[in-house]
Amino acid sequence: MMDKRWVVFVFLVVGLLPPVFCRAAVTGDCSSCHTMHNSEGGAPVAHTFKITGGVDFSPTPIRNLLKTDCLGCHSSAGAETIGDLGGQQVPIVFNTTEPTYPPDGSTTSTLAGGNFHWLLSKGGAYGHDVYGIAATVTTPPASAPGGVDRTGGCVHCHGSLATSQSGCEGCHVAEHHIGGNAFADREQGWYRFLGSVMLKPANFDTSPEGVTGIESPDWEQNPSSTQHNTYQGSIGPYSSYLESGSINQKCAGCHGRFHAETLSTSTWIRHPVDVAIPNAGEFVGMTTYNPLVPVARRNVSPADANFTTITRGSDLVSCISCHRAHGSPYPAMLRWAYRDWPGIDSHTLQPAFNGCAVCHTNKS
Repeated sequence: MMDKRWVVFVFLVVGLLPPVFCRAAVTGDCSSCHTMHNSEGGAPVAHTFKITGGVDFSPTPIRNLLKTDCLGCHSSAGAETIGDLGGQQVPIVFNTTEPTYPPDGSTTSTLAGGNFHWLLSKGGAYGHDVYGIAATVTTPPASAPGGVDRTGGCVHCHGSLATSQSGCEGCHVAEHHIGGNAFADREQGWYRFLGSVMLKPANFDTSPEGVTGIESPDWEQNPSSTQHNTYQGSIGPYSSYLESGSINQKCAGCHGRFHAETLSTSTWIRHPVDVAIPNAGEFVGMTTYNPLVPVARRNVSPADANFTTITRGSDLVSCISCHRAHGSPYPAMLRWAYRDWPGIDSHTLQPAFNGCAVCHTNKS
């Protein structure tokens, strides 16, 4: 039986601890991701993925006792876009062998965020310049395309992601992977861990602000109108960093002018985002959700999973309606061959898809 003095002591200590969120974590063997001493059989375990293939082992441990970094888990020398790590399915966002695009449901089908493959094979216009894939930048520019000039340490994320201070963590705050692929807000670590980098927590609690959404169980390897991600949007205007839960506000953190400078004397000067799709005119033919041209939904709840019918006048245009966040075979990370239509798609060598006509239904 426990000594009563210990009972009182435990009670007092627990009473001093701050409240924490109780969340389900990734299941499986801890050793699939972590190493206690970075040593097995006298050799180091910590490693990074080489864009030329294989891995580099290092005697320097990786923080949080991890065996590898973001790219080490989410990259592959093959073309398959869902990997296996200790029995856990892992989405692959960088394949050195070209994946299939557009997504077709095969094992090599490009996932929802796109793929960094084309950044490496075609250049900077085809993907975000993430550290470890893009050429390392020692002096990043003051701003990203469509951004406003930043100074000091801010340029490491707002100017370029190709610095050792930014990289994947310039967008993602994955302090601890949360299990499951369903509805995600703060309690679940935010949609795709897109939390507030500026308010990154010092412990395993989640960022207080971030992106809300619903993840498809296969990360849209086989997307359709009845199986797809659900993204949150917000009309705005924004008053503080990521308070809206909108994925567009996350993009606006670096590309803010593309979001804010949309109107000039009531005339669009840039394609709008976080704006409701009109329920009139050329848009009335837009009825069924198309995962190649996704729209955002306000105040996303679990009931919005895999919604099939567009609610015109409410559902919103999003940055990712036209772009893939990681990369694509087309310039500016576009989802389709915008420059090739109405001719032949330079990537697929098939008649080019007219993504604009999905919303502007009389423009086909």
